[in-house]
Amino acid sequence: MTLDPSFTRDLAEAVRSHETLPEFPQGISVEEAYAALPEIADLVCDGQVAGLKAGLTNAEVQQLFGLDGALLGFLYDWGSVQAGETLQHREHAQIECELGISLDSSGKPVAFGPSLEFVHLSFSRPEDFTPANLVLSSLGADRYLCGDFVDWEMGALEQLSETMIRLECDGRTLLEVSACDSLGGPETAVDWCLGEARHRGLNLVQGGLLLTGTCGRGIAFQTGRYVADYGSFGRIEFQISGP
Repeated sequence: MTLDPSFTRDLAEAVRSHETLPEFPQGISVEEAYAALPEIADLVCDGQVAGLKAGLTNAEVQQLFGLDGALLGFLYDWGSVQAGETLQHREHAQIECELGISLDSSGKPVAFGPSLEFVHLSFSRPEDFTPANLVLSSLGADRYLCGDFVDWEMGALEQLSETMIRLECDGRTLLEVSACDSLGGPETAVDWCLGEARHRGLNLVQGGLLLTGTCGRGIAFQTGRYVADYGSFGRIEFQISGP
């Protein structure tokens, strides 16, 4: 199926402006969505993608959609957030605690560390919430915030398997989950994500970033002061202001 250019333009504009997504054409397959994804990313960020992201990494959620694996999307160059930055409250947004992996020019992992993704996804119709349409919208890709990374080869990966992530808002614990909850941890995540990207014809971003998917569950985007504590791997602090 060839997507109407007016639809892809409307979709890209809605992503950039955090508006409700336009109605999607019916019958788009996941394969067709991946084929169209680079064109849509070009419209969203003038082709300046910052990396890749995994989504729908929870096996139970995959079963609900009839999938046998996770999905991939792009990260946009304008999505990077600096530590300590105040974000504006938005409906239909979520906080996701993840791991970030930086890649060298050949796609080899060189460092990893705490990362947060602030996804935004608002479909105009319930029936539009399909795996293919999630791919077309890069799984709600919007903003992301990375902490301090450590060298991939320094033995820290073994320590990560015993690390818990704790997300707090104004002193209240909202989430506590293993740092290796998504895709079995960074090593298996890299293998799957890069292999799937090649299979789907998605160009790897040289020197780019890979986000390996939500650990635990997404947290509603509410006002407050947040701390994402990754134990010995550091903390990420940020604030969400009121509407």
